[in-house]
Formats: sequence, structure tokens, C-alpha cells
Amino acid sequence: MSNQGVDPLILNAWLSARSIVRGLPSPVPEYGGFRVDTKSDAEVARWVFPRIGSGLEQLARSISEPRFLLKLCGAADELRAVLPMGWELHTPSYFMQATGKPPARRLADGYRIEAKRVGMVFEARIFSEIGALAASGYAAETRGVVIYDRIVTEPEHRRKGLGHALMLTLHDARQHPSSPELLVATEDGRALYSALGWETISPYSTASIVTP
Repeated sequence: MSNQGVDPLILNAWLSARSIVRGLPSPVPEYGGFRVDTKSDAEVARWVFPRIGSGLEQLARSISEPRFLLKLCGAADELRAVLPMGWELHTPSYFMQATGKPPARRLADGYRIEAKRVGMVFEARIFSEIGALAASGYAAETRGVVIYDRIVTEPEHRRKGLGHALMLTLHDARQHPSSPELLVATEDGRALYSALGWETISPYSTASIVTP
């Protein structure tokens, strides 16, 4: 695993595709990173940085309210070292890239998968035999990358290979097979993707101001 950050072009491409999947504004270069104006109840905006730089520290000192997130392609200790008092680190994640096609695997008995494309966004959903949503996920292609987002298996349907089947379906829907495949994974997700042949290219750390 590298701790040297991520290529800014790759990071911008991933963020641009993520914005398309989630219906958010495109990222804007700022402070040496990229700002996305999320404007949700939980989050006003986020800045994502490809590596540590003076702009990140400057930005952190200028923020005094919660609901503004700073994200770094780097280790949590690196991020903590440049933050003023009052900032709190979130649970770590991992920036990952695929190294090949996921191995074939038959969908578990009793489940069916549905997929559809709307514009640049591809959605796959897996249903149980009684029609309950068991797993879902999204992919998007833009700026020379394929990104995967919100890959979720419901708790009662885990350990049945549904996440594997979901990723394979999304992978096979790509229109440009040579494009890099990217995602950000939780610790649990990282185990799944590693088993599918993905590699971690950087830790992905997050911080925000503690709510008073």
C-alpha cells in the first residue's frame, strides 16, 4: 500500500463520476484538492485531497463549523497532524483499484438480479425469492474511469456471495474495458474487494469538526 497519495487526475476523475452517480455538482479544484458542494442535511461540502499539502492545513484553520468534511488520500495520522484542535477523525476507508475481472460465481439459489442503465449510470439490484431487496450497487463511466458506488448487501443476506455477483454484473456492463476501475471501501468492504482481486492504492481518511 502506498502512502504517497493518489494521482490528482485519477482522484478528480473518480470524484466526477461519483458526483454523476449521486446527482451532485462536479468537483471544483480548490486549496490543492477538490471541493464538492454536497448540501445535504448531514454535510454542506467536502474537500478531497490527493495528498498532504499546505492548502489542506490552511483550509482546516478557516473552518469553524461542523458539516464540512476534509478527506485525504493518506493515513489518518497524516491528516490528524495538520488539523487544529476540535477536529475528529472518522472511521478509515481505502481507495482501491481493480486488477482484473472478478472470478465467475453463480448467483445463490432463490435470488434474481436486475440491472438497468440511465445515461452514464448503471444500477444492479438483487432480490430474494419473496421480492425483498437483498443487495444493490451503482457504477458510472466518465473521464476515462469506471467507478463503483454504494455497494450494499443487507445484513440478513450476507455471506451468500451476493456482493460478488453484484460486482461482476457491474463490471460486465462497462463500455470501455481498458478504463481503470475505482472505488472507496470500508474496512469490511476492503476484505470483499481484495478477495475479488482489487488492490489498495491509498488509505482514505476523513475528519470533521466535532458538533458542540
